[in-house]
Amino acid sequence: MTNPVEVKVNVINQLKLLRQSTFKDKLSFLDEDIQNAQRAKATEVKVNIDYCNKKVTIENNGKTLQNPQALFSIAESEWDEDIQKSESPFGMGFFSNITVSDYIEVYTGNKHIIFNVSDMIQNNKTQIEVNEIANSYDGFKLILNNFDFNQVTSTSIRERVEMLGKYIHELDIYCDNVMQEKKDLTEGDGSVFLSKINDEFIKGWIALSGGFCQDLNVFYKGRFVTKLDNLYYIKGDLHITDKTLNLTSPDRKDIIRDSKYLDFLSKVKTHIQELANSSFLNGEQKYIDNHIDSISYYADKNKLKNEMTFLIFNTEDEKDSKYLSGIALAKRDNSEMKTINQYEVFLKSEAAKQSESHYDEVQIEHDVMNKAPKAEGIQSWRGDEGSSGGYSEPEINEEKLEERKGKHLDFESEPVFWLGFDQVIEQEAKFKIAEHYKLKIIVSRNKFESSVLELLGKEQNIVHISQLTEKTKIKASLSNTELQNVERRAMMLLDMVSRMVGFNRNVFAIGDLMVLKETSVEVLGHTIESIEDKFIAIHDRKNNKIYIDRTSIDKTKLRNDLNDNLDLEDYKFILFNLKEIVRELNLMNYDEINNKPDDLYERIINTLAVA
Repeated sequence: MTNPVEVKVNVINQLKLLRQSTFKDKLSFLDEDIQNAQRAKATEVKVNIDYCNKKVTIENNGKTLQNPQALFSIAESEWDEDIQKSESPFGMGFFSNITVSDYIEVYTGNKHIIFNVSDMIQNNKTQIEVNEIANSYDGFKLILNNFDFNQVTSTSIRERVEMLGKYIHELDIYCDNVMQEKKDLTEGDGSVFLSKINDEFIKGWIALSGGFCQDLNVFYKGRFVTKLDNLYYIKGDLHITDKTLNLTSPDRKDIIRDSKYLDFLSKVKTHIQELANSSFLNGEQKYIDNHIDSISYYADKNKLKNEMTFLIFNTEDEKDSKYLSGIALAKRDNSEMKTINQYEVFLKSEAAKQSESHYDEVQIEHDVMNKAPKAEGIQSWRGDEGSSGGYSEPEINEEKLEERKGKHLDFESEPVFWLGFDQVIEQEAKFKIAEHYKLKIIVSRNKFESSVLELLGKEQNIVHISQLTEKTKIKASLSNTELQNVERRAMMLLDMVSRMVGFNRNVFAIGDLMVLKETSVEVLGHTIESIEDKFIAIHDRKNNKIYIDRTSIDKTKLRNDLNDNLDLEDYKFILFNLKEIVRELNLMNYDEINNKPDDLYERIINTLAVA
C-alpha cells in the first residue's frame, strides 16, 4: 500500500463545534460534572454560585485525577473497568463546561490545570497548562470563570442542582452550602390522581394535570433527559435504565426513536389510561371536575361504559322535577356554575337545611357500586367582621350528606333521555315534555360522561333530550248539523257577517263539534289521543270553513224566525260574539275573495251601523 491517508482532527475547530452546537442543553455541564463525580466514587458534590465574580465552582470528594490528558481526550477515559462497562463513558462530558466558561481551572491531587479556551481559540493553541502545587487537593475541584450568567441564570442552576440532588441518591449534593433534599423516585408531587410505577424498566410516577401541560419528564441515572412529546395533560418523572431506552450521544439529552422507544411509549400510555380509568371511577366528583380534560383525553370509554354510574332524575317524582327546574334557575343567576357539585354546594349554602344529595346514581352494568359525590362545604364571611351588614354563610357538613349507591336500570324496558349540565337552560322546555310523559332524565356531570352517553345511545335505549319532540295533529268532526229554528236564525246572522267581510257564501257551520288531539312522540314509539273540550270552534283548511259547537252559542234571546229585519237582540248576538267571530275569521283563507279587509272589526261594525 502506498501513500497511506490518516484521519486527522482540527482541534481548534473541534473546540468551536463543541462550544457552539454539541450540547443543546446549556445546563448539561452540571449533569456531566456530577456524573463524573459519581464515576470517581465521590460521596458528595458541592456547587457554589458566585454571581458577583462571574464564577461557578463544582467540587467533589472522589478520587483524584492521575492523568490530566484523559480529561481532554475525546473517546478516552481514566475510569475503572467496571464503570466503562456499565456506563460507556466517552470522555466528552468535561467539554460541556466550555459552553458556559472560557477560562476553566481544575484542582486535583497536586495538580492545578488551566484550560484557557478563549486563548486557545484566538491564538490557535492546543496545549493545556498543568502546574504542580504544594498543597494537594483531595478530590476534584472545578472552577468555571467568566461564567456567562446571561445564557444560564443562577436560578436555573439552583433548580437543576435541586433536581439532581433529589434523584441522585448515591451523592449528597449541596448548592451554596445547602444540602439538597432527597426524594423517592416514586413519591410524586402530591397530585390527587397519581400512579406509581416500579418495574425493571421504569421507576417513577405519573399524574393527571388539572390543566393543559406537557410535563412528563424522562431521567437517566437521576439526570434529566427530555420531556415526552405529545402526552398532554400529564405530568410526572420517569427514571429509566440502559435496558429501557437508547439515548443520543454525547449529552444523553434525547431519545433515539427506535423499537425500544415504541415499546416504552406503549407502556407509558397503558399506565396513563389505567390511571385515567381508575380516577374517573373512584375519584371524588369535585376532583374529577378539575381533571376532566385529562380524563377525557385518556380514559377508555368502551371499557368504562359498563362500569360507570350516572345521575338520573325521575320526572314523575315531584322532588326530582323541582330539582331539575332549580338547576335552570340557579344557572341563570350564577353564570359561573358549571357542575352538579357546585349546584349542590349552592343549594346547601342557600337553604342550609338539606341533609342529603338530591339525585340517584344509576349503574348500567354489573356489580360496580360507586358512591355519589358529595357537596363540598364552604364557609365565608362577607363584609368586615363585626361590622353591621356582614354575615356568614352556613357551613355545609359533608359528613351528614347521604351517600347514594348506584342501581341497575333496564334500558330495554324504558327509554332514558340525557343532557349535559351545561345544556340545562337551553333544554329546559324539554323537561316539560319529559315531565308530561313521566320520563327519566340523566344529567351528565362532565364532557366525558356525555361522550360515553353518546356511545351508549348507539347501543342502548338512551337518547339525547334534544330528540324528545312532540308532533300534534288536530282532528275535528261536526255532527248533528240539522238546526233548530233559533239556530237557523243564528246561521242567518253569521251568513250576513260572512258577506260583510267579502265572502259570497256562509263560511260558518253549527253542530256538535268534537276535537281530538293526537300527539305522537317518535322516539317513544307511541301516540296519545285526547278529547279537547276547550275547543268551541275550529277552521277546516281543506273546505275553508269554520265549524262552531252549538253549546258555545248563546241564542236564548234570538227570535224563532228567519225574517230579514234585524232587531236589538240580533245586534246583541253579533256584538256579544264579535271577538270570537273575528278571531275565527282571521283563520280563513281569503284567496277566494282576492284580498282580506284591513280591519275585520271595523268592517263589521261599520256595516252594522248603516244596516
